[in-house]
Amino acid sequence: MQPVGWSGRIRLSRGSLRDLDWWADIPTRHCSAAIHIGPAAVDLSVDASRHSWGATLHGRIARGYWSSNDYLAHINWKELRAVRHALESFLPYVTQRVVLIREDNTCTQAVLGRLSSRSPCLHEEMRCLWSFLQEHSIILQVERVASAENEADAASRWIDRDDYRLHPHLFQLIENRFGPHDVDLFASHINAQLPCLFSRHHCPGSSGVHTLDWAQRLRLPTPGPGPKPFLMAVVQKVREEQACVTLVVPYWTPQP
Repeated sequence: MQPVGWSGRIRLSRGSLRDLDWWADIPTRHCSAAIHIGPAAVDLSVDASRHSWGATLHGRIARGYWSSNDYLAHINWKELRAVRHALESFLPYVTQRVVLIREDNTCTQAVLGRLSSRSPCLHEEMRCLWSFLQEHSIILQVERVASAENEADAASRWIDRDDYRLHPHLFQLIENRFGPHDVDLFASHINAQLPCLFSRHHCPGSSGVHTLDWAQRLRLPTPGPGPKPFLMAVVQKVREEQACVTLVVPYWTPQP
């Protein structure tokens, strides 16, 4: 935009008009702020890599992969999106709390500090994050840490090569024959077939974590070489709970 002086006329972009509408619609309760915000109640470490993102909160781990559409995005956008994914994953622990975000990305720290960005894609992502924060009454504080000191670094670089997804067409055949199903077990927010899911690690939309709900509480043995120990434990649990499940397993003839 070129300077035109105070008496000049300019044409606003559609994005600028949306921002003006947003400002005009801010509720009165948001037009003031506390002079002093107390210390953060929750410390949340967040990081992102080329293929995945990760977060840690008081010993709990959240992680996930980028979708095919997000995989090619710039790393700064991934770092900012990872913050929202982390908050969504730990929603019960961060709602109505002051949350300290520990990040090693200076761009993310700046965007969170200003709540805006000159980059259109970063600004749009910040807009979505702001709406999420308002909806759940979350206040963010930001602290930059060195990459070597970021607790979420390892979580963001971990690769699960056994994270498969049943083809949607095959799932629909199973749904038609044995359904309707209520819960998608052993899933993630990327590959879940149903709205309600249980995941290996915390992730957006997960109703529970297997390491907590299926291993500790249900006393399932640790999976050993091959699928046998874990699959037998799942079958035992199904029998104990008299649950009705559809279990899809690898076609491994040497195993029972």
